[in-house]
Amino acid sequence: AGAEWQQSEIDLAKAEAAEKKMFAILQFRAQTEFGHKSIAAQSSWADSQDEMEVARINRGVAKGALAAAKANYEAAQTEFKAWQSKEAARRAERRVYES
Repeated sequence: AGAEWQQSEIDLAKAEAAEKKMFAILQFRAQTEFGHKSIAAQSSWADSQDEMEVARINRGVAKGALAAAKANYEAAQTEFKAWQSKEAARRAERRVYES
Protein backbone atom coordinates (compact mmCIF):
# COMPACT_ATOMS: atom_id res chain seq x y z
CA ALA A 1 0.00 0.00 0.00
CA GLY A 2 2.91 2.35 0.71
CA ALA A 3 4.40 1.80 -2.75
CA GLU A 4 1.00 2.49 -4.32
CA TRP A 5 0.78 5.74 -2.36
CA GLN A 6 4.28 6.73 -3.46
CA GLN A 7 3.53 6.00 -7.12
CA SER A 8 0.27 7.98 -6.89
CA GLU A 9 2.19 10.97 -5.50
CA ILE A 10 4.60 10.75 -8.44
CA ASP A 11 1.74 10.44 -10.94
CA LEU A 12 -0.01 13.46 -9.44
CA ALA A 13 3.17 15.56 -9.61
CA LYS A 14 3.62 14.59 -13.27
CA ALA A 15 -0.01 15.41 -14.07
CA GLU A 16 0.26 18.80 -12.37
CA ALA A 17 3.48 19.56 -14.25
CA ALA A 18 1.87 18.52 -17.54
CA GLU A 19 -1.12 20.76 -16.83
CA LYS A 20 1.11 23.77 -16.12
CA LYS A 21 3.18 23.09 -19.22
CA MET A 22 0.07 22.81 -21.39
CA PHE A 23 -1.29 26.06 -19.97
CA ALA A 24 1.96 27.86 -20.73
CA ILE A 25 2.07 26.46 -24.28
CA LEU A 26 -1.52 27.47 -24.92
CA GLN A 27 -0.94 30.97 -23.54
CA PHE A 28 2.05 31.32 -25.87
CA ARG A 29 -0.07 30.17 -28.82
CA ALA A 30 -2.77 32.67 -27.84
CA GLN A 31 -0.19 35.45 -28.03
CA THR A 32 1.72 34.40 -31.13
CA GLU A 33 -1.00 32.87 -33.29
CA PHE A 34 -4.05 34.87 -32.25
CA GLY A 35 -2.57 38.15 -31.05
CA HIS A 36 -3.96 38.11 -27.52
CA LYS A 37 -1.76 40.62 -25.73
CA SER A 38 -3.07 40.61 -22.16
CA ILE A 39 -2.50 37.76 -19.73
CA ALA A 40 -6.25 37.66 -19.07
CA ALA A 41 -7.00 37.15 -22.77
CA GLN A 42 -4.29 34.52 -23.08
CA SER A 43 -5.54 32.67 -19.99
CA SER A 44 -9.14 32.83 -21.13
CA TRP A 45 -8.23 31.43 -24.55
CA ALA A 46 -6.04 28.71 -23.06
CA ASP A 47 -8.80 27.70 -20.64
CA SER A 48 -11.24 27.25 -23.50
CA GLN A 49 -9.06 24.74 -25.37
CA ASP A 50 -9.72 20.98 -25.35
CA GLU A 51 -6.08 20.23 -24.54
CA MET A 52 -6.41 22.20 -21.30
CA GLU A 53 -9.56 20.30 -20.38
CA VAL A 54 -7.78 16.97 -20.94
CA ALA A 55 -4.82 18.10 -18.81
CA ARG A 56 -7.16 19.10 -15.98
CA ILE A 57 -9.06 15.83 -16.20
CA ASN A 58 -5.77 13.93 -16.02
CA ARG A 59 -4.83 15.87 -12.89
CA GLY A 60 -8.21 15.05 -11.36
CA VAL A 61 -7.77 11.37 -12.14
CA ALA A 62 -4.33 11.42 -10.52
CA LYS A 63 -5.78 13.12 -7.42
CA GLY A 64 -8.47 10.45 -7.23
CA ALA A 65 -5.87 7.69 -7.51
CA LEU A 66 -3.87 9.31 -4.71
CA ALA A 67 -6.94 9.48 -2.48
CA ALA A 68 -7.65 5.80 -3.18
CA ALA A 69 -4.05 4.85 -2.42
CA LYS A 70 -4.21 6.74 0.89
CA ALA A 71 -7.47 5.00 1.79
CA ASN A 72 -5.95 1.60 0.94
CA TYR A 73 -2.93 2.39 3.10
CA GLU A 74 -5.10 3.43 6.04
CA ALA A 75 -7.25 0.30 5.62
CA ALA A 76 -4.12 -1.86 5.69
CA GLN A 77 -2.96 -0.09 8.86
CA THR A 78 -6.34 -0.62 10.50
CA GLU A 79 -6.35 -4.28 9.51
CA PHE A 80 -2.86 -4.74 10.93
CA LYS A 81 -3.80 -3.05 14.23
CA ALA A 82 -6.87 -5.30 14.53
CA TRP A 83 -4.72 -8.38 13.92
CA GLN A 84 -2.14 -7.11 16.42
CA SER A 85 -4.83 -6.61 19.10
CA LYS A 86 -6.30 -10.04 18.41
CA GLU A 87 -2.89 -11.67 18.75
CA ALA A 88 -2.16 -9.78 21.99
CA ALA A 89 -5.50 -10.93 23.43
CA ARG A 90 -4.77 -14.51 22.35
CA ARG A 91 -1.36 -14.42 24.07
CA ALA A 92 -2.86 -12.95 27.24
CA GLU A 93 -5.57 -15.61 27.27
CA ARG A 94 -2.96 -18.34 26.79
CA ARG A 95 -0.95 -16.99 29.73
CA VAL A 96 -4.06 -17.05 31.94
CA TYR A 97 -4.91 -20.64 31.08
CA GLU A 98 -1.34 -21.89 31.23
CA SER A 99 -0.73 -20.62 34.78
